[in-house]
Formats: sequence, C-alpha cells, structure tokens
Amino acid sequence: MKLNRSRLNWGVFLIVLGAVSLAYHQGLVSQSTLRDAWQLWPLIVVGVGLGLVLSRTPAYFVGGLVVAASMGLVIGSLFAIGPQFGCGRTGGDANSITRDGSFAGAAQVNLKLQCGRANVTTSSDSQWHVRAADTGRNSPEVTFSADSLTVRSGGDSAWWPNRGEEGWDVALPSNQSIGLTVSIDAGDARLNLNGANLSSASFSLNAGALHADLTGARLGSLSVSTNVGSASLILDGNSSVSGNISTNVGSLELCAPSQLGLRLKSSESLAATNFSKAGLVRVGDTWQTPGYDTSVNKADFTVSTSVGSLTLNPAGGCK
Repeated sequence: MKLNRSRLNWGVFLIVLGAVSLAYHQGLVSQSTLRDAWQLWPLIVVGVGLGLVLSRTPAYFVGGLVVAASMGLVIGSLFAIGPQFGCGRTGGDANSITRDGSFAGAAQVNLKLQCGRANVTTSSDSQWHVRAADTGRNSPEVTFSADSLTVRSGGDSAWWPNRGEEGWDVALPSNQSIGLTVSIDAGDARLNLNGANLSSASFSLNAGALHADLTGARLGSLSVSTNVGSASLILDGNSSVSGNISTNVGSLELCAPSQLGLRLKSSESLAATNFSKAGLVRVGDTWQTPGYDTSVNKADFTVSTSVGSLTLNPAGGCK
C-alpha cells in the first residue's frame, strides 16, 4: 500500500493540535510549560533536514512527521492558552510604576498593551490612576499632559516571544470627555466603563482577548477590529452610536439592550452570524431590529466578518 504523505502529515498535525489543548484543559500540562512551547521551533528545521536526508530511503516520511508534530505542538499551545503564549519571562522582582493625575478638559487616552493583562475602569474621583507592572526587565511607560494620557508596554515597540508579562490597573475620570484608543497584542483586557463619557472608543485586538462593558457609558463613535482573537462587547441603550466592527479569524459577541435600535450593514466571508435568530430583519443590504426607525437611541454599524463569527446577544450574555 502506497503511503499518502500529505494525509499522514495532516493527521499527525491535527492529532497533536487537539491533544495539546485537551491535555491543558484536563490539567495534565501546565500553562507555564505551554507558554514556552514556541522555543521548540528548531524542530521544524530539523524535520525539513531529515526529509531531505531520508528522501530516497524507506524512512522518507519521518521528516514530515517531525514537522507536523512540531507545528501541532506550537500552534496547539497558542490555541490552548491564547494571549499568554510566549509571555512570562521573569527578571527578578516586577518593575512597577504608579501614576496619578487629572485632565484640564477633554482628553485623549491611549492604551497599548503587549503580552499581559489590563483592567480598565472609571475612577471614584475626578482623577486618572495608573498602576502597572512588568515581570521582565522593562518598566511600563506612562506619559501624560493636561489633555492626554498614554500607557504602553515597556521595551521594544514590537512583540517578541518570552518577554515579560505586564499587569495594568487603569481608572479614568467620568466627569470629562475622553477619546479612548486601546490596542492589545497578545494580551487580555477587561474594560468596565460604567459612567464614562466617551467621545469615541477604538479597540484593536491581535492574538488576544477583549471584554468591554459600556453599560452606563455615553458613547459617540465606536471602532472594533479583532484579528485572531475573541472579543465581547456590551452596549448601552441610553445614547446613540455609530461606527464599524471587523472580525478576522476570530469571534465577537455583541450584546445590545432591547430598547436600542440596532442596524448592521454586514459583509461576510466564511463567517457565522445569528442575526436572523437574534430577531433582526433584513432590509435591503442591512439587518436591523424591527423597531429601529422609532427607537429613541440607535446603534448603526458597518460589520465585516471573515473566517470568524459574530454572535448577537448570545445565550448567557457576553462574557
């Protein structure tokens, strides 16, 4: 019987891919072990070399198996632990920074997180507060003025494997208008912005996770871009909002209250959506709630979903 190398390699890759995630979720392998799995990438080169050396022998298929198994291990680890893959290098005591301040009026806030976790809330006073730490060799960077605040991960602006893991706690004032921009690369961010006055909000997610609860927030415009990640977004029904939502190789959950008129102009490619099951009706090239035209407050979004899913008001809510 002739050996089908392509099917054999794909089979091994998928078996290892699934086995790694299963082992992690069953507690058989630790997060710290999978976090360092990227360091096994030289095995892929070894497998290619074996394939060349053994190409004219009965063991010609061994090189392909090594490559398939190595890629299954690395990619399976990424799928299992998500945004913490490759993060967590320690350099002794965590480098931490604490900053507090206030804005003179309307302000712009930029948060640029790489390899770590962030909690963003509103403050109980009229000031902003930042508590940030890094387990590696770099300190988070905080710059500010009377009308701006920027918090970014320390060190090189590019993400690299095995860098330190950051932890942020950021509180923003609710008595001033804020334009908020959040960029997450290989990170996990949770935003609970009850009472915030957001002239605009922009969320960019790459290989990470995002949960943004805008219940009780006043919001002018919204932009969400998700690439190889999962995001959940909770809208408030007490103000109108417009913007765009893009999901590529990922998932997004969108929760909107019944009193908010919702209209989505959607384009899809290899995507899964539940607009009809969620009660929206098709009107031309848009999906909208039945009472959209008479709603006091409306949410109007251009939506693009590619090789991913967008779920409106999922059972159990957006988590």
